[in-house]
Amino acid sequence: MTNRISRITLAAVALAAAALPANAQSPRGGAARGTPITPQLAAETFDTAWSVIDRSLWDTAVVNGPWKQARADLRPRALAATTVQQLRGVLAEMIGRLSYSHFEVIPGEVQQRLAESQSSGTGDAGMEVRLVDGRLLVTRVDSGGPAAEAGVRTGWALDAVGAKTAREMLSLLERIPGAREPRGRQLYAWMSAAGALRGQPGSRVRVRFLDGNNRTVTRELTLREPRGVQMVKFGNLPPLAVSWGSRRLQGPEGTTAGLIRFSYWMPPVVERLNAAMDSLRDADGIVVDLRGNLGGVGAMAPGFAGHFLDRVDTLGIMRTRTGTLYLVSYPRTVDTQARPVRPFAGPVAVLTDAMSASTSEFFAGGLQQLGRVRVFGEPTAAQALPAYAQKLPDGDVLMHAVADFTGKTGKRFEGLGVTPDVAAPPTRDALLAGRDPALEAALAWIAEVKRGRAPAR
Repeated sequence: MTNRISRITLAAVALAAAALPANAQSPRGGAARGTPITPQLAAETFDTAWSVIDRSLWDTAVVNGPWKQARADLRPRALAATTVQQLRGVLAEMIGRLSYSHFEVIPGEVQQRLAESQSSGTGDAGMEVRLVDGRLLVTRVDSGGPAAEAGVRTGWALDAVGAKTAREMLSLLERIPGAREPRGRQLYAWMSAAGALRGQPGSRVRVRFLDGNNRTVTRELTLREPRGVQMVKFGNLPPLAVSWGSRRLQGPEGTTAGLIRFSYWMPPVVERLNAAMDSLRDADGIVVDLRGNLGGVGAMAPGFAGHFLDRVDTLGIMRTRTGTLYLVSYPRTVDTQARPVRPFAGPVAVLTDAMSASTSEFFAGGLQQLGRVRVFGEPTAAQALPAYAQKLPDGDVLMHAVADFTGKTGKRFEGLGVTPDVAAPPTRDALLAGRDPALEAALAWIAEVKRGRAPAR
């Protein structure tokens, strides 16, 4: 069971990071769409894709029925394909017969470009860029970072990084099936922009923006290792930049709230989260900011949830072909010094966006179904199934889920995501004004609860 859990949690973050696993090497690189393909390679690729899903799909009713029929129907067409693009069409039709998302074939050359951009170095520009209303906007500027020192402002639109224009970054997404769905598009757009703004520490990158008046502004940024970040290597994943932070905020009407933010659910964060709860236990409310948190070790979600539950309860249920895993949360009754404490009983707000994926969805959606938190912001990524990336013989990459996951009430997050109780998406006007609509809404709600004017959920 331990090994299976490890594989599951590892897969969850692999999907969230959408990075090519280090063990998925192939002698063949990604082929251009018009590249001719031999019947032998087409058969090898089709059979590999079909067999991987046949072995790992948890839904045996599908495996023993429609899936076998799909092979009988489509394998002759796969062998008749004369180009890589034709074969991709057959594979897309095959996985389209499944009633689940998280299954797609990513062209090898696209995956290779994404992987290269993600592994370009640990130097960072000190800002976040997201897709908002079809544009890549600066949504956060780190205090004291290269972007802040260069005068970059939230709400500015990214126009180009070096010779690569924003339009070129977004055009790459047209060839990724998962990016055709709005939330998937946001996720892949973020990946593309983040990769372009990364490099070796000390290197310089020339970035062109459009400011609030749509005037062109160019800044030269010297990349450097971000502060408060630890590079974490976990399993066969590439190194992940794990950041965390907590602070006390003043809300409306003199209320206080503890803000906790971290970028991945990774082991080095555990003690930080517990220490943060120790220091914020007397606040009127807690805000857990999971925007941009792509997931990680699934077993961490019930552990952190124990700070907010006064009873043993289940955050969710994961079902594989061979077993069932319950994410059980136990109330946290001692602090980091082993002194008795009670779980936090005040209002808890969780902030989400389209980059809140995997374990972040387990946490936010699980506690939402238990009636313990209120969620603010945007719908989550809807990528709450643990999945693997399998390189195929022709160089393309097959993404495929290996388990189903539901909350305690049986509601699935996969393909649906977690819907905020209070929708508060970012807008360019708000960003240019230095405002954060989701955080503002959460603080206002905590103040209402404190004054007895709103329910604590």
